[in-house]
Amino acid sequence: MGVRNFFPADRMRRWTMPFPPQASGPEEVLAAARLDPRAVGDTKEVSPGGRTHLKGPIETRPDPKTRVEPSRPWRTAYVAPPVAFGGDDERTAFVSPASGNDETTATDAWRGLRSRAPARPKTAAIAVFTAGATIALLTLVAFGTVLDQVWLMPPLVASAALVFGAPTLPLSQPRSVIGGQFLAALTGFAVLAVAGSSVWAAAVAGGLALGVTALTRTPHSPAAATATLVVAQQQPLVPFLPILVAATVILVLVGMLVGRSGVTPRYPTYWW
Repeated sequence: MGVRNFFPADRMRRWTMPFPPQASGPEEVLAAARLDPRAVGDTKEVSPGGRTHLKGPIETRPDPKTRVEPSRPWRTAYVAPPVAFGGDDERTAFVSPASGNDETTATDAWRGLRSRAPARPKTAAIAVFTAGATIALLTLVAFGTVLDQVWLMPPLVASAALVFGAPTLPLSQPRSVIGGQFLAALTGFAVLAVAGSSVWAAAVAGGLALGVTALTRTPHSPAAATATLVVAQQQPLVPFLPILVAATVILVLVGMLVGRSGVTPRYPTYWW
């Protein structure tokens, strides 16, 4: 397919092209712009202003000697992307300069400071997952009251925040919630057995728990707090570990019920 098929002559009647001022005649204009005479045809005219009006299709060949930098009548200003889930693309808006200087206007500054935080979920979704998290934590309190044991632990509250507030994240899936908490607790008991209970050992346990959960593909940030808690409070292996596993199972089961409501995202995304 030739050039003429891409650029019909009837669509190029008002197409104009600026040329360097030193080109005065038609032959000089064609030589300076490196136009292909075969593509131009015999319908061309030169206005006194030095602008060539071409009525036919053209083909340009850039020449480094005659190329001039185009004018820049527009300046760019950063605009944050629209607030929506999954919208992480950056866009650039063209703002016409209000004056001759390059100072940023107040509108540009406001657009640059616009928050890129995710959009607020729907009110119904907020109500549902808030109620689900509250019910799950109250269930832990009820089991602890009946069994006269502490089931409501701070790391489990953080786990509930992930399960109900961000159910689609990998950190919130059952493999990470149950497996991550279990492996982090074992890491804490190992550090406790080797280094004893101290602030330094608790810090080491928290750091090692992050590495262990990453290696085992069970990332769960609250699990690092569980390892620290085991060392800092010298928790006994039994009943702490069985209670921890049972509590994480309760969180996952309640999260699954909330995820089947149709109001919040489906949970879990995967089990294993």
